[in-house]
Amino acid sequence: MNTVLCIEANTRGRDFVVGDIHGWLDPLRAELDAVCFNKEVDRLFSVGDLINRGPHSQECLELVKEPWFFAVRGNHEQILFDWLQGESSINTADWMRFGGKSWLGPGPDHFFMRNTEFRRFAEQQAREMPWVIELPLADGRTIGISHSSVPVDDWLDLKLRLPNEPALRSALIWDRPAKDPDFIHQVSGIDLTVHGHVILPQVQKRGNGIYIDTGAALFGQNIKTADSNCPHPRISAIEVTDLFHITDHYLTA
Repeated sequence: MNTVLCIEANTRGRDFVVGDIHGWLDPLRAELDAVCFNKEVDRLFSVGDLINRGPHSQECLELVKEPWFFAVRGNHEQILFDWLQGESSINTADWMRFGGKSWLGPGPDHFFMRNTEFRRFAEQQAREMPWVIELPLADGRTIGISHSSVPVDDWLDLKLRLPNEPALRSALIWDRPAKDPDFIHQVSGIDLTVHGHVILPQVQKRGNGIYIDTGAALFGQNIKTADSNCPHPRISAIEVTDLFHITDHYLTA
């Protein structure tokens, strides 16, 4: 199991982090065009939840094949992996409820029965997709990326415990501390951490954690009934050096 992926600093271009994509490839491409993303030298780091909700889950998961794209696993990837591996707690009804119906379809002739090559790829990701990415910057600072939060107070402690503590790994992708507007958490041993999972109206800073899920899961839905706290859903891609300029609770446009 690949729990922590440590990346070398980018000395040629820029690094970006992106919030939950949830199968919406075209809005992601538009966001990358807006920041003039250069696939030759720039890199994109995802906080997970590449799949479900939108129409291009397969293509979004396959982004990890690109040399410029890196992702930690989110709870939606883990649900897919558990479903593929026949975990008793994840049946087809559960999978559909979490968004599987957006790309699997009903009946026995579902997507993975027709596309065995992609199934093998997804099963490989179940073994290899990291839970955490550690990203050093050229100036010596370091950013940590995980899906929902850092459920401990020290970054090194997290890395040491992850391989042997399933409950900690679960908290890393399922906890929702950012739902509490008063939540503040300072993680030692790392300069900044970056997360998604909880839909927020704007990018927010909580302690030394940055939360960047701005509602891609809501695309195509009636926002009044889906999430009234995020009236303008979007995919947010932010250059990592700009993360350090967020001094207030919100990053405003």
